[in-house]
Amino acid sequence: MRNRRFIQAFFLICSVYLGFAFVKFLKAVQAGDFSVVKPGGVEAFLPISAIMALKRLIFTGNWDWIHPAGLSLLLIFILVSFLFRRSFCGYICPVGFFSEVVSLIGRNKGMNRYAGYAVSVIKYAGAGFFLYFIVIKMPVEAITAFLNAPYNFVADAKMLDFFVSPGQGTIIFVIVAIGLTLVFKGFWCKYLCPYGVFLSIFSAVSPLVIKRDKDACVNCMKCTKACPMDIQVHKVNIMMNPDCIGCHDCLAVRHNEKCLQTCKKDIKANHLSMAVFAVAVVLIIAAMAAGFWESRVAASDYAFWLSKLNQLSH
Repeated sequence: MRNRRFIQAFFLICSVYLGFAFVKFLKAVQAGDFSVVKPGGVEAFLPISAIMALKRLIFTGNWDWIHPAGLSLLLIFILVSFLFRRSFCGYICPVGFFSEVVSLIGRNKGMNRYAGYAVSVIKYAGAGFFLYFIVIKMPVEAITAFLNAPYNFVADAKMLDFFVSPGQGTIIFVIVAIGLTLVFKGFWCKYLCPYGVFLSIFSAVSPLVIKRDKDACVNCMKCTKACPMDIQVHKVNIMMNPDCIGCHDCLAVRHNEKCLQTCKKDIKANHLSMAVFAVAVVLIIAAMAAGFWESRVAASDYAFWLSKLNQLSH
């Protein structure tokens, strides 16, 4: 479990660094200095654009060179979620890390099961809306038009503006979400995050599944108490819950090596943690080295549309 915290902290620090580097880039291009390269990692905060780019890639074979790092990161997150069961949420996502910290300092209680079902409608409705209109409904031609539109060129700057200068509605929503996360364990990730729903599609077919041996189980409930998503691990036979974020905390605190195991061959939690970290980092470095990272939008063009940021819309 300690390894996971270090990995989460590492990616949080990377996210903060990327934020400052992106601000530096924006100031440079606004001042007419086009020698500064945009940090591609900030495109991780453009999941909708990346999902559109993924659909176009599948149907046309064309890579998105507007936000290439965004598409690369989406594919990496999907692969990590397939290999290690939605481990992007359990190891990489900075919002997930913040949510867990808030839960730990709060009351850390579970929500009533039926109330949880009702609240979960929000995330499934949100995810369903975007997936239906992008993955199913939106034609490739419309996706191409959106990806090549001026708005998408500076969508990352728009996203930064959203974080730096949030509207009143956004502030109220965040405060309420934090308050509920203080009361209910893993509230944001379990009940509100639509991105987790998207990744759970790939997690559902992951070869890495945790199983419980009911004969070896002593009903100590350590696994359930350790689960940041408030899953009743001590009651399942095979962990197929879509809320599982692949954190492997249940394996880290298991009473014995037989009560909880990964299917086919038992793997220790620490080894899984290092595997998630290694796969993510190696693939990110590979994407950079292979040229699937740096945007081909000229800095001068970026600066032009940045100057019209407030005039641009979807």
